[in-house]
Amino acid sequence: MIRRACACGNDPMKRSALHSEHSRAGATFGEYSGWELPAYFVHPDLEVAQIRKCVGVADLSYLSKFDLRNKPEQQSWCLSATRYLILSETSSPVPSEAIDVSSVYAVLCLAGPNSREVLRKLSSLNVGDTVLPNFGCAQASLAHIPGIFLRKDIGAIPAFHLLITRDYAESAWKAILQAGHEFRLCPSGVEALHSLSN
Repeated sequence: MIRRACACGNDPMKRSALHSEHSRAGATFGEYSGWELPAYFVHPDLEVAQIRKCVGVADLSYLSKFDLRNKPEQQSWCLSATRYLILSETSSPVPSEAIDVSSVYAVLCLAGPNSREVLRKLSSLNVGDTVLPNFGCAQASLAHIPGIFLRKDIGAIPAFHLLITRDYAESAWKAILQAGHEFRLCPSGVEALHSLSN
């Protein structure tokens, strides 16, 4: 269910670094864990179909992100021998030494059969299954922007969570849209990703 954000001046809603871009694109917004993000750009069913057939990109900046120096008990991504990252739907309990970096990074999810082709136009990182398998991670440039690549497929659909610092989020979003044009990439809302995951 989509919850509308309050338009009053005291609205505590968090907004993505891409809020203006989404507004200009005509997105319908919803509330997700205290963040106002696109629920959909066109009908969610159409976005789901496009992701299954080609590729879509969604702004999932509402996801909780925690940086740790020691391996936690819950699922995490190993970025180096002394750095781990937790990415979760909700702010579930995390180790006391974890640093909350939720507001530092925008999270863009690129999903669909053509997602790897789009990434190959934007990065020198090898995103093939043998080098970056499901649940694999890497740090590399995306359109000359430092980023963190987290592979997390949605069933049989290849999907990549791309973490970009907020100040470069708009540049990364535009680069992805441009690179994905020939692969019929569509901007997608959170509802489409949730539908695919259920």
